[in-house]
Amino acid sequence: MSVPVVVSANSNLSPKTPADTRYFVIGLRAVAAVVIAWHHFALYPPLKDWAAPVLGHLLDWLAEHGRATQVFFVVGGYVMALSMSGRDWRLPALGRYVVRRYCRLGLPYLAAMVLVGLAYLYGRDWLPEEVTGAPVTVPQVLAHLFFLQAILGYEHLSAGFWFICVNFQLALVYAASLWLRDGPGRGWIDAPLLLGWPLAVFSLFHFNLNPDWDSWWLYFFPYFFMGIVIHHAVHRARSPWSFWLYALLLVVAMGFEWRWRLLSALLVGMVLWHGEWRGWGASWPRHKAVLGLGRISFSLFLVHFPVLVFVGALWARLELDSPELAVLALGLTFGLSLVLARLFYRWVELPAAALGRRLGRRGPDRTAVAAAGA
Repeated sequence: MSVPVVVSANSNLSPKTPADTRYFVIGLRAVAAVVIAWHHFALYPPLKDWAAPVLGHLLDWLAEHGRATQVFFVVGGYVMALSMSGRDWRLPALGRYVVRRYCRLGLPYLAAMVLVGLAYLYGRDWLPEEVTGAPVTVPQVLAHLFFLQAILGYEHLSAGFWFICVNFQLALVYAASLWLRDGPGRGWIDAPLLLGWPLAVFSLFHFNLNPDWDSWWLYFFPYFFMGIVIHHAVHRARSPWSFWLYALLLVVAMGFEWRWRLLSALLVGMVLWHGEWRGWGASWPRHKAVLGLGRISFSLFLVHFPVLVFVGALWARLELDSPELAVLALGLTFGLSLVLARLFYRWVELPAAALGRRLGRRGPDRTAVAAAGA
């Protein structure tokens, strides 16, 4: 999605630069997707156990510290604000957005469910239950269709599905705040910020301290709101003070109770803010491999776990359990994941996004609406 944006005086960005060509954002997604994939490779047996004599320390580190979903939350908040805040959000636009968002996230997610189901069929008798889970039930699948599995107490069918559910919740909450701004607020109240600041504070000192809330958007809202604050500081207020105030709030929250996730979100936010404020985020990095990986990052996020299950089951069937062959299997898993992600992006993710655009046409730009009414 792309809209004209107001650019900071400190920025070298062209106002016509769309969100999906901000190279640093794409690069962050690329790094996060790779780290998350290897985090899962380091978590799930049997390959990680067989490879431990060779890669034990690296795999232990990845299992403990390779959680990079904060990158996606911060970047997601920034890109949503960049793409959505300049449009008019009356009630019909909100309904169209729900359709577009479900197509954008939900259809690839459903396709990944099919892939992981096939991988489970191949590996269920050869892999431990912590990988394949209990046999899939119809109510479990129905709950997945509406991103409700964790809320209703069902097991996720694949690693990382929890993130897609929370991301969908956050997108709806942000769109609803824009509707409050343009509908009941008639454009006079900046509802995303007016509501976002107290929600972030409440989450930091209450919800985010209780893992029982980790199926709900409120638990993750501080990371997402970091991206919204960056957008406000760079493109609207054109002042760094709101960003530094929010950064200070995260520091205070970490002092109240240490959470490495907050530190991760803060560091990602600082780098993203600097790149957007100074302007280099629109033009770096330009390496084709990095940009290509960033564009297929969502597909890689979805398909790497089915590939891991399949390769692990194949190695178990063939009894290839030596450390060296297990290391080879992990490398093969990553390579096959990249290949499948590229195909998935071309034949599933892009068509799903195009279908969403056809079913729910975007509303007009707010500036155009204002000009028409003048």
